[in-house]
Amino acid sequence: MSETNSERQKVVIVGAGFGGLTCATKLAKAGNVDVTIVDRHPYQLFAPLLYQVATGGLPEDDIAYPVRAAIPGVDFVRGEVVKVSMDAKNIRLEDGRVLYYDQLVFAVGSEGTTFGVPGVAENALQMKNIREAREIKNRLLQTYEDVETGAKPKEALRVVVVGGGPTGVEVAGAVSEMQRGMRREFPNIADFASVTLVEAASRLLLPFNEKSSAHAKKELEELGAIVKVDSAVDRMYPTDVHLKSGEVLPAGTIIWAAGVAAPKQWAELGETDRANRLKVNDTLRLRDDVWIIGDMAHVITESDRPLPMVASVAMQQGRYVAASIQALIEGKIIKAFSYKDKGQMATIGRRRAVVELPNGMRLHGTPAWFSWLGLHVFYLAGGRNRVSVIADWFWNYIAWGIGPRRTVID
Repeated sequence: MSETNSERQKVVIVGAGFGGLTCATKLAKAGNVDVTIVDRHPYQLFAPLLYQVATGGLPEDDIAYPVRAAIPGVDFVRGEVVKVSMDAKNIRLEDGRVLYYDQLVFAVGSEGTTFGVPGVAENALQMKNIREAREIKNRLLQTYEDVETGAKPKEALRVVVVGGGPTGVEVAGAVSEMQRGMRREFPNIADFASVTLVEAASRLLLPFNEKSSAHAKKELEELGAIVKVDSAVDRMYPTDVHLKSGEVLPAGTIIWAAGVAAPKQWAELGETDRANRLKVNDTLRLRDDVWIIGDMAHVITESDRPLPMVASVAMQQGRYVAASIQALIEGKIIKAFSYKDKGQMATIGRRRAVVELPNGMRLHGTPAWFSWLGLHVFYLAGGRNRVSVIADWFWNYIAWGIGPRRTVID
């Protein structure tokens, strides 16, 4: 069926992540709609590299790019959305401002979830924003200082990472490399440092091929990490993690990387799945003028299996929604969204990574690592950020850890 609207459309996009900015960029190029982006932060966060900030490999500035500079000509409103009134076609911000729309694109992303495990919220550090990444970095580095002065026991240098998906694997590998680098500064206590990766499933990187999972486990162990699969967490306390097997893992730092979910506050907008994602039709809509993209969206299909909560999905959906809004304006038929699988990848450390392509090709080691580097530099917003990240990576590679990770921010 064809839908038309000859008037200039007011499009409000909530969320300045991969999906929201991609949608805004495409709409801005068309030039026949008024686009407003709303986000509580004035920057786009390159979340795939948060773990490198958390382990001191990159400074914060490298993975944050000002939204206002990203898309000239698009209005930006900084604020927290607290209410969506679909019948009145407006959104309300925390400070009381009300923004009206003709088309609303909801792209607010996801947040960490504890799956109801006792003690996680109180005792584990998560990593979904700059503040949390900074907190992990400061904890990791400050612990060395505290153990050196006797303020904490040597067991505090033990790190436990929970979750064997790409984020957990990347964090565990980066922490292992960071601990190697600290040996030159804390030679008397460095041997007490360790990192243990805990995964409830039978292998790491469950969406990957079994060979890639086995390779990732082997690489982590070569870096010195302890990998425990088939090890579900029962509960945790400030200084230890209790597994359902009865084993207790002492830890000075616990990092929770076991999963994410859509923000629960928006479940009231429609039917949701177990991860609080809103179920939308094959055109990514809750209704004719409300679109849901990225980590918030569960596209209803015959298999009813949601798409992965990754940047490539959000970006493809952002481009699709922008094109669909243009189709509405021009009175054209909107085609169903179709996701093109670009493959998956995870880095483990220097010259250590796994990459799987849609054609079945698998890369491990150095070729996979260079592929991972190239893709992440390509997706970074801003030329300065790209140059800075490349420079930092190069320095860290040749100097093995003498860089931004040396600073503890009080």
